[in-house]
Amino acid sequence: MAKPKNKKGHLPLQLYKHTIEVMAKANKAYHELVEENRRLGIPTPFSLLGNIYYLMPNGKIVLKKQLKSAKDKE
Repeated sequence: MAKPKNKKGHLPLQLYKHTIEVMAKANKAYHELVEENRRLGIPTPFSLLGNIYYLMPNGKIVLKKQLKSAKDKE
């Protein structure tokens, strides 16, 4: 197999392949974590556009501020 030419500003093809493999492993681990958290009844935090949200075990998505105010009411 011919080695890809590395023009100025271009990354080797092997780096792209490695990145895809790492992302696939991370994606699998994340989905396993979400499933285990759901099984244990633990909210799963995630960030979107600078806000922190929680995926609740029942599937509902809650903004961090909403979660705090719900705890304060208890």
